[in-house]
Amino acid sequence: MNTTAPLSKFWAYVAVLVGAFLLLTGVAAVFGYLGLAAFFTDEDWLGMWIGPVAAASLGLVGGGLAVIHGLRSILGRSSRPLRMPPIYFFWISFALVLGVGNVLLSFHVAERFLFPILFLFGAALPAIGVLAWSVRRLGAPLTWRQGALALVAGSTLSILVAVVLEGILPYLAYLLVEPLEFLATSFGATFSGGAGGLLERLFFSPLVLVFLISTAIEAPIPEEFAKALALPLFGANRITSERQAFALGLASGAGFAVLENMLYEGIYAQYGGWSWGGITLLRGIGAVLHPLCAGLVAVGWFRMRSQGVSTLLRAFVPAVGLHTLWNGGFTALLYLTGLDVFSGQGPSLDLYGTAVEVLLVAYLIVLSLGLWWILRSFVRGLAEGVAPDPGTVLVTRRALAGWALAAVLVVIPIGAALTGAWQGILSLAVGGR
Repeated sequence: MNTTAPLSKFWAYVAVLVGAFLLLTGVAAVFGYLGLAAFFTDEDWLGMWIGPVAAASLGLVGGGLAVIHGLRSILGRSSRPLRMPPIYFFWISFALVLGVGNVLLSFHVAERFLFPILFLFGAALPAIGVLAWSVRRLGAPLTWRQGALALVAGSTLSILVAVVLEGILPYLAYLLVEPLEFLATSFGATFSGGAGGLLERLFFSPLVLVFLISTAIEAPIPEEFAKALALPLFGANRITSERQAFALGLASGAGFAVLENMLYEGIYAQYGGWSWGGITLLRGIGAVLHPLCAGLVAVGWFRMRSQGVSTLLRAFVPAVGLHTLWNGGFTALLYLTGLDVFSGQGPSLDLYGTAVEVLLVAYLIVLSLGLWWILRSFVRGLAEGVAPDPGTVLVTRRALAGWALAAVLVVIPIGAALTGAWQGILSLAVGGR
């Protein structure tokens, strides 16, 4: 495997130019953030202006990596194999970040100047930890240059393409389905008068199902496509094994995950310590999603060259399916906490007299554990030279049975809670009456 050969000079120059642009925007974002932090004292300032922190992080870190490795490639300098610390290093650091960050936000201790650094680490450590765990067990199939540039491509090119496609797909779905009268009637009935409160009408409205399903499906398809775009940049001749392709996909997915984590975690940062800490912990547990799905598609892309397009589809469809399962639960969680915020209650985990959001969190944690199991099976197979098929790994009788059991354990309590039957169930279970 020729991992020390330089990248294409064209892409090396592109990396330097893009990296220089990112560096300039990163520096500008730093000065902009410091100026805003010094002159604005509104309590909601942190949540409203957390965007410059993400821009500064992407510009300085991503731009710096692109410039350094692009210049080294142009100069013909070789790159060493990518060797990373063990995963416990990342999880211990992540725990420290959560603890200190919660203290800063809860007690308002220099949060505007110290919290941005913790915010970056909270978004990045879990995803990079997934990459580190996998690369160590795959035998370091990448160089530092390959890993860094795939990470930058996932957090820049893939993000840009995904945003564009996610803006187009809803309109295509609208033109194809065109349920105008049905949605308009449902939406109007939801917010008009009638028996029951707004939340009851909203949850029982078919519009909610349409919204959740469309949100879950429209994001995974373009995002899994966008994350795979990093691979062709390295050239087909340089990616010489499935282990290498899988690792490049992991790195691209990790870069994508870091930026997406910043988006969601930044929204909750303005509500205090536990809100940011809770969503950051949940995103950390689920950090395996984007790297794993991108790795599966990368393997399918590599096999497509010798086995045909069907192999890519057998990898792309399971990746989209896993992503959809996660988005379905996470979108519902955002939806519920958003209702709490707009109703003036703040981001609460209590609704309808029971912890519906807690059940959704349990669902996402169980799903994340399943994703870790899939990653472990795939990495072990590639390390042993046995090329697993994403379809056979994901769609087995045992996997389907486990998923059905988990779905029943989560969906039934949520349904009972939303229909008002949960209190009766709790009374019977706890009080015997």
